[in-house]
Amino acid sequence: MKFYFLPKILCILGLFLIQTTFSQNDKHFPEFSWDKVPVAFHFGKKGNLLTKKEARFVADHSNFVVLEKAHGFPKYRSSEESIALDAKVLKDLNPDMKVVFYWNAFLDYSMYEAHKEYQKKSDWWLKTKTGELDLKDNKIKRYDLSNKKVRKWWSNVAKENLNNKNIDGVFFDALNQVTNPGNKKLWGIDKYNAIQKGLKDLIKETRCKIGDDKLIVYNGIRSTPNRNTGNDFPENTDAVMIEHFGYFNSKTKESMLKDIQEMEKAGKTGKIVVFKAWPENAWLNKAFMKKSEKAKEKISKKHINFALASFLAGAQKHSYFIYNWGYRLSMGSLLWYPELDKPLGKPLNEMQTNGWVITRNYEYASVWVDLENKKATIDWKK
Repeated sequence: MKFYFLPKILCILGLFLIQTTFSQNDKHFPEFSWDKVPVAFHFGKKGNLLTKKEARFVADHSNFVVLEKAHGFPKYRSSEESIALDAKVLKDLNPDMKVVFYWNAFLDYSMYEAHKEYQKKSDWWLKTKTGELDLKDNKIKRYDLSNKKVRKWWSNVAKENLNNKNIDGVFFDALNQVTNPGNKKLWGIDKYNAIQKGLKDLIKETRCKIGDDKLIVYNGIRSTPNRNTGNDFPENTDAVMIEHFGYFNSKTKESMLKDIQEMEKAGKTGKIVVFKAWPENAWLNKAFMKKSEKAKEKISKKHINFALASFLAGAQKHSYFIYNWGYRLSMGSLLWYPELDKPLGKPLNEMQTNGWVITRNYEYASVWVDLENKKATIDWKK
């Protein structure tokens, strides 16, 4: 037996015999700097691939991007193909860019080539305890993660796409939907517990297949009045997303403080934390979406101070800021703000909390946030 097969064999055996451990370091992370606000991108472009101008903008303003499902759709009906094509474009422009492949861990989206295989396997489709298909919005099938054949297929798809030298990681979405305690009534307690174990196994099995030099990013941390989830999957993952800061079900002062605290907590363990904030609007707001692009930009500029100050209050090394109103390129993803170009410098202290007021100092900025009244100031020194 050749010795170079040994690590792979040990990893595979570990799935059955021992708890696979992942020795995390940041050598495969995006290069991080406090020089300016660290920004990430997460989007899919509707209709076609990125133009040269759009790709150049992304490559010039960040080194960390997640390319979403349906990128390039409908011209490109395979998300695998379109993500791979633009991953190469971005890496050619910025070799230090880390490009992450979006691959939902629970929902069977039809715009993937892999969907065709899933469609053939009716025993892989998640069902309720009464035997009916468990569908999102009465149309999207869900993965039965308690089925090892489903996990093998899913992790193989991840591996195949990450074998591309231009793709640096995989984005596990919808983990909060999997772990929702309300599913106990829908699936039954035994099935619920089996799926929770299956989800952890999926992460572990994927890590085994892709190796330690690729990123596993998952969504994520969620702080709501009824349910708080922190960095619940620390093993074998590199990064976690806070998706809904200050919006949807995370609008309360308690939720916002919890999000900031969870960012700080996860960051101190060495994780990448992606902090997505919203300009008091989202693509679901029809009145907002009817406004002109200039009007949307004006509204977003009005609200960025609070969102950015909240991020800076708890940011740690490898924390990244995203600010827009959706998941498509056209939903503010390429808007830029003067604050993002200002010198920031390293943090001089950790955040200080007094009731619902948070303060923190950087080399070139002082941050004050009032979560109760949703007010904030950033005193830029340069």
